[in-house]
Amino acid sequence: MKGIKALIRQNKSFVIYRAPQEDPVLIFQSTGKLLRLEKLDELNGKSGFVFAPFQITDSSPLILMQPDIIIKGWEDIKNHLLQEEDCMEADPQDVNNGKDSQKADDYDSYSQAFSSFIDSLREKKFEKLVLSRTSTCTKDPSFSLEKALHNACERYADAFVYLYHTPQTGTWLGSTPEILLSGEGEQWNTVALAGTLPFHRASLPDAWSEKNIKEQQLVADYVGNQLNSFGIESDVKGPFTVRAGELAHLKSEFSFDFPEKKQLGSLLSLLHPTPAVCGLPKEEAYRFILENEGYNRRYYSGFMGWLNPEGKTDLYVNLRCMEIGVSCLTLYAGGGLLSHSELELEWKETEAKMQTILAIIK
Repeated sequence: MKGIKALIRQNKSFVIYRAPQEDPVLIFQSTGKLLRLEKLDELNGKSGFVFAPFQITDSSPLILMQPDIIIKGWEDIKNHLLQEEDCMEADPQDVNNGKDSQKADDYDSYSQAFSSFIDSLREKKFEKLVLSRTSTCTKDPSFSLEKALHNACERYADAFVYLYHTPQTGTWLGSTPEILLSGEGEQWNTVALAGTLPFHRASLPDAWSEKNIKEQQLVADYVGNQLNSFGIESDVKGPFTVRAGELAHLKSEFSFDFPEKKQLGSLLSLLHPTPAVCGLPKEEAYRFILENEGYNRRYYSGFMGWLNPEGKTDLYVNLRCMEIGVSCLTLYAGGGLLSHSELELEWKETEAKMQTILAIIK
């Protein structure tokens, strides 16, 4: 599937995505400017492909792409990309399409941040905090975006897989199992996904630690309370164990009626960021992370996908992802901390989560 490099070197705005168990889609906005929005409420009444950061800033804007070209299926996508490659200038300039380095990503840096987070938890300032980190590696000359995207689609059939590029955001590739908000008409869904264990020997774990169970319950309680605050009564199923790549998680599903479709942006501002990527209490945890985590998450732990109040909406939390720079790949991962969390176990959890992305670029 050649031609992706041509699109990026021409700095065109595009997305290739594959929803779970569906055919892939390539979308472009070839006319007009991408919408840059200041806050999630501004999504009310709008439609398009959303790419939202953890924190909206000038360097990590909230982008709404409103495509005028939509191509479905691998064969038609391949044919279109071949045309793009044929049209590429003979010697275009390289595009700086991503950050090459964010921070030291070694164990010592993570350990220092962990100490700050765990102290605040043990002082009962928070019920939960999510600590994340990056891992930056040199981009091998043989690295292929086409191959990495294909590998992600093959390995993670039950996940939302995407490749996203705009001049404003750079280039991102990811695979995520977590729905933030989905629905059509008046029937809507969201989930609480938390807790992590390795997936071994083709069987899901049947026992979870107290830490994992409590972490998932905190997320589920938060989601239910936020829906209630919006006047929404929901039906809840779970928690139950689900597989996500080589990991297993605890999941609760929330189903609800939502006739106020023009208010999807307001609902998203209540849900994002969930305790699965932030902590509790939400606003205080959010500020603590921004002040103490030590780096800018950018679009990791944000969300992306289709927003369409008059049709089908499918938005996913941006979990297993990497940012693709000129010479480096930056991987992101995090984990929920409670007052009794242990440094070594949490470090190993972030390593396991990064393997989801590393597995597609090897």
